[in-house]
Amino acid sequence: MLVMFFFFFSLACLLPIQQPQNICSCVAQNMSVSAGRLVHLININGRYDLSLPVWRCITCHKTWTPELQDLIQSGYWPGSFAFQTIYQIDLFTSFEQFKVTAPGLSRQAFVNMLENRSRTFGRIDTICGKTFQKAFLEWTYCRHEKEKLSGVDHFLCPACVPDAVAVSADGNRKLYRFNKAKEVEEQPFYEGIFIAKDEDVAAFVDFIQQNTNPVKGRGTCGQSTWAAARETSKKSSNKLDEEGLEVAVCRHNILLKGLNMKRGEIFAYPMFLQNEVATKTNCRFFCTDIMCRYWPYLQKVAQAVPRLQPLTEMKPFLSVMHAKGHSTSCEVQWSGKNQTGAGTTIGEEVEQVNSFLSRVALTTKYMSKAARVDMITLHAKGWNERKRKNLHIYLSKRYIKTGQKMKEAKEDVEAVQAVLAKSKIELQQWVCDVKQWATQVPDGSRTDDPVGLQHQIEGLYLGIQQKKRDLYRLTDRNKQRHKVRRRIVEEKKKLSDAISKYNSLPTSTKALNSADDLLAAETPIWPWEMVGDASLAMKKKVFDKLMQVQRLEEEEAILVEEMKRHWDHICRRVKDLNDQTDALSDGLTTKTYPSGLSENAYCGLLCLLRKQLHDLKTEKQRVKEAYHRLVTGWDSLDVLEEDDCGDYESMSTDSYESADEDSVDPHF
Repeated sequence: MLVMFFFFFSLACLLPIQQPQNICSCVAQNMSVSAGRLVHLININGRYDLSLPVWRCITCHKTWTPELQDLIQSGYWPGSFAFQTIYQIDLFTSFEQFKVTAPGLSRQAFVNMLENRSRTFGRIDTICGKTFQKAFLEWTYCRHEKEKLSGVDHFLCPACVPDAVAVSADGNRKLYRFNKAKEVEEQPFYEGIFIAKDEDVAAFVDFIQQNTNPVKGRGTCGQSTWAAARETSKKSSNKLDEEGLEVAVCRHNILLKGLNMKRGEIFAYPMFLQNEVATKTNCRFFCTDIMCRYWPYLQKVAQAVPRLQPLTEMKPFLSVMHAKGHSTSCEVQWSGKNQTGAGTTIGEEVEQVNSFLSRVALTTKYMSKAARVDMITLHAKGWNERKRKNLHIYLSKRYIKTGQKMKEAKEDVEAVQAVLAKSKIELQQWVCDVKQWATQVPDGSRTDDPVGLQHQIEGLYLGIQQKKRDLYRLTDRNKQRHKVRRRIVEEKKKLSDAISKYNSLPTSTKALNSADDLLAAETPIWPWEMVGDASLAMKKKVFDKLMQVQRLEEEEAILVEEMKRHWDHICRRVKDLNDQTDALSDGLTTKTYPSGLSENAYCGLLCLLRKQLHDLKTEKQRVKEAYHRLVTGWDSLDVLEEDDCGDYESMSTDSYESADEDSVDPHF
């Protein structure tokens, strides 16, 4: 008969740590190691209950126990000052990469995963989530301070310094936060670094509204009522503290600055961001989705507040996709695709960034104020780092595609010119006619004003035709198409009323056909047009094609300048780091250290700068190879491959998202 016996015994597992070279002055370093006090180690495999090693000299019986500095040098991070709980730094890097890759991942879900791994292998599974989050934020902020020593600025675009082509700003109402009265508030680590301080924003808004007379209500343009087109607003809910986040990005999708919205989307918020961006870089265009209402407000504020007058030196830019929701004349006058010097900037770059930040809102809405600021800043840093890493790939690809599109656009214009049998001078005159039509502001409400009615009829006809043409081409959801169809019905009703008013005028020599007959004709002939003159719809088509060619020609020159600024920025950074490392090396040789800096700290700073210099030189070589391909004419897109460049490609002038996301339908 076979009898099996099981014996259980406790085993002291020691924390893996770097062994000291010596702990005493004895010649023979005979040391023994034993178990010290218990600590809880948290790594990617969960929790381990270990003991700190205690080294003892057999000769003189002197002991050595690892301290806080020794733990950090061995790759650990303390959870508290007494470091009863310690974390492996590899765990923090993994959690950060998870958060940037999957912004909706919560801290609780990640800690639950660690607890499950501990439980699976028979270990104690209790892990404190708040302690983990605090230690993680402390580690990230210490790394941020180290990066500042080497001159790294995560919220700066290398291709936009010192002259940026365009900066776009927009609000994200999904990034709200519930107000927790019982939550213990702490100061955020990243206060004012990316998200501006609430006190500064509130002081700016109060100053603006005290010096101006804000008008209540929402702004309208065309058939849209824009929720963001407001001069003043009250706090929407007592349950919310922050109602959202307003951010400003450059045309390369790099986040520059943000602020917490307390009163919804009002004009003072983008004005604050515009003022902040203007202090860092010279910006040529400022983009919003309600520019036709924001720019007159900015001019009014600049007259009352002279120190904001430099903001009016920027040029207004209505984002291209949102311009589809504005009136046709507004689109011609304000849309970015018609602004000289803007290139193919679409002004919708902020929408792509907001789609990323919206996933962060799944977790930040339940956080404390300080934790929310820190987490959003970390996500913004991760986003910018990924964009900056692939900036040379993006600029090279965009330059190649711009050349291809410009060739196709010029051929298209030549074909239209041949069909119409018009000279270039005549086509340019059509462009002037469209611009003149858009800038006219007649009073269409007067029933006895023929010019106003003519302008209204032409605008309604052109807007309906554009919406019909783009109904299936630019929308991919039934909800979007339903809104477009409803607006077509509303505009057809207004067109019928305008036609009836025009036909009832005594000055009308020829009556207009019904709205259905006019819309059935591709190019109707208006009674007030000259004989042989082209219709407004035809002129508008030619206008769009010529504007596209001009913007593509500008884009080539802009991209060349941006690539040059990107290269110059890297070269300056390499030179600065070289000078710093040389100065530190000389100081290490002569033993002259700055006050308050120990020899170990001085050596650590030198190692940090050398590592940063090595990484920067590697990046410089990659950028040089990418730009060299363009110079030598090797313009194949296949050679410009990178692991993560798809985010840039998803935002182009050919893409379209609903222009009604920020608008309020008049029926609701």
